[in-house]
Amino acid sequence: MFKKIISVITATVLIITCFSACKKEETGEALACAISEIPTTFDPQIASSTVERMMAVNIFDGLFKLDENNQPQKCAVTDYSVSADGLVYTFQIQRDTYYYISSAAKKFIESKNAAIEAKVTAEDFVFGITRAVLPETDAEYFELLKEIKNAKQVHNGTMSADSLGIRAIDEYTLEITLEKPSGDFLYALSQPVSYPCDKEFFELTGGRYGLEQKYTITNGGFYLSNVSEDKSVRIAKQSEYNGSHNAIPSAVGFYLNTDCVNVADKLDKGDYNVGFFTGEDAIDELGRKVQKQVLSNISCSLIFNMSNEKLQNLSLRTGLISGIDLEKITKKNTEKLVPAYYGDFGSVERISFNAENSHNTMIKAFDELKIDNLSLDILCTPKYEKTAKSIVNSWQSSIGVELNGSVTVLEEKDYNKRINSGEFELAIYSITVDSNKASDFLSVFTSQNSGNVFNYSSDEYNRLWNEMKNSPTNDSINLCQSYLLKNAVLLPITEENTVFATAKDTSGIYFSGDSANVYFYKGQKK
Repeated sequence: MFKKIISVITATVLIITCFSACKKEETGEALACAISEIPTTFDPQIASSTVERMMAVNIFDGLFKLDENNQPQKCAVTDYSVSADGLVYTFQIQRDTYYYISSAAKKFIESKNAAIEAKVTAEDFVFGITRAVLPETDAEYFELLKEIKNAKQVHNGTMSADSLGIRAIDEYTLEITLEKPSGDFLYALSQPVSYPCDKEFFELTGGRYGLEQKYTITNGGFYLSNVSEDKSVRIAKQSEYNGSHNAIPSAVGFYLNTDCVNVADKLDKGDYNVGFFTGEDAIDELGRKVQKQVLSNISCSLIFNMSNEKLQNLSLRTGLISGIDLEKITKKNTEKLVPAYYGDFGSVERISFNAENSHNTMIKAFDELKIDNLSLDILCTPKYEKTAKSIVNSWQSSIGVELNGSVTVLEEKDYNKRINSGEFELAIYSITVDSNKASDFLSVFTSQNSGNVFNYSSDEYNRLWNEMKNSPTNDSINLCQSYLLKNAVLLPITEENTVFATAKDTSGIYFSGDSANVYFYKGQKK
């Protein structure tokens, strides 16, 4: 081990000393942010939801941090170099930075009669990144690290962890070796899955790391101050912080609030400083004196559960899709799968509405399935009840075979349970990806992606996606879109928006790339 073991008493003295040295730094007012859920973990390696990752980017310092233009900038490193072949990255870790030990964490450590390593070193990044690659961690964002040498083999269990292409050369020098050059690797190192993790503290928690405040120590400009499981989370300025991104606000409170109108009102009044919204009405609700960034990054689509034997039939899916007249269902219909936020990649091939083709294709499907009639149910939330019923009406007027369509409407929580458990036939589903890359949006249709709620599996699509991932041109992106649409994997209905809004009296809070990357350390009230 490169790090010197520091006792709890020594660490506490260090914290008090740092506090005395830093307490005169300027501190701004506390800020407030509306969130849609309370995090279930503060472990950056397994953080998966938008809110969990938002917490992580503010309470931890990674090797890099994204700036306002979505570009990775040095954070926990003072310098780095890349070998001529683009494979070996060498990082100089910032010296004399420490984990913040909250009073709750301190009591937990003392209860174990233990000592921890307070200093942040190269070994912490080795351990954190290795954890994220190990199969037992089941890290949602492992894909960001798969270009590290032997990462895929370690992840699938065919190679041991010590074969991973990452090592600490000395206490403050980290080396990472890739399988092949990657233009996205610094971005990957800015994300929570790549953050440091103190091995001794992690093992001390006995599998509870990040689940509560007392099981969490952090190295960012904020620390985890308080968690109320049913209503709020508070992070506070780490006064003894010695890193490169000192926080201005004294604290940030995150308050559970899923009511769009209520959040808009509170933003307008200045009760909240930040809010996120999704859906077609978001812009109208925020038509006030607030600062906003609108992203058309959600594809609202009719999806099929491919684990259903009948819905595996291509003729059936094609007949159903060609029997839907979208122009009569929504004026905001779209012909593309990838939303506008990701770019304009040109026209794509898809199945168009044609009642005659729908009728003939459904007859063919019934013959292939050896059935005389069929009942299908569309699952949706109240927001899309009208859309789902309009689709059933379109089938009744277009298809002309014995098809009984029905609609099941569930509240969001029950709807999500049914979707995630695969207990549905068809559904109106909003495909949302916390990324600014079209390749990541299209990755949800690959066989191994955890977001593949469609249960879709295609070796050919996996091949097309891998080629597109390695060379993301307009043509390769459209080839993936067209493949999914021509093969009736789903029917895009309309694009939706995510709106990132800040109150009129707030500055410095910025959003970069995706809705998890919201940085508060520069935030202040005007």
